[in-house]
Amino acid sequence: MNQLAAVEGSGLHRVLVLHGWALDSGVWLASRALTDQAQFCYAYFDFPGYGVNRRQAPAASLDDMAAAALAAADSLGWSSFSVVGHSMGGATAMRVATMAPQRVRSVVAVTPASPGGTPLDADAYAHFQSAWADPATRIVKALSPGIAPVDLRNLSVRNRATMNQVVWDAYLANWTSANFLTELKNYDGPVELLYGEDDPFVTPAYLSSTIAALPRHNLRCIAKAGHYPMVEQPASTVGLWEAALATSAR
Repeated sequence: MNQLAAVEGSGLHRVLVLHGWALDSGVWLASRALTDQAQFCYAYFDFPGYGVNRRQAPAASLDDMAAAALAAADSLGWSSFSVVGHSMGGATAMRVATMAPQRVRSVVAVTPASPGGTPLDADAYAHFQSAWADPATRIVKALSPGIAPVDLRNLSVRNRATMNQVVWDAYLANWTSANFLTELKNYDGPVELLYGEDDPFVTPAYLSSTIAALPRHNLRCIAKAGHYPMVEQPASTVGLWEAALATSAR
């Protein structure tokens, strides 16, 4: 059974939080200190193979990741909740919503990977895979060019402490091969899409197919941030996602 990394807050609005590819739930540490824990209750989940669940085998697909996230919500007895996810976790958040549409109040996807997958040619895939040798420079710095040096160092240390290359390779395959774009129509709740102004990867153009497939969505830009806005601009990022959660009508 996979464990939750942390549960914080006493609010009635429950929120399941999902991390991305290169880091475990520790990627949310800067933003956690800024959340409204009187209004919300946040549960931070590590996917199998990451963080507190490092001894577990990696999930075999993005669908399996969503199923593991739903099981985490079940373990808390949550019948209704919202989902916040980053990058790979943003795509997974949308998959959770399509798998359990009556349970998910709203979704906030921060610089999300595409629900339709991200086809990479052989050279590009090999580049992402080999970035395990230096993820701080080749992934984090490349996608967040303005990130502070201390944040870059901390993310690099945490990457090595909370996952291994088997996990890296498995989840690269999972998020690049996502294939549920046509199922987004099954979720009619609000979806907030947040992207970083300086992110060269998740851009409005990259998100266009996701936007076209969602019945209800809102797209917002986070200024002075790249692919890791919860690290680079935590206050504005938390402010945007909590405003979206607070106005969810489900």
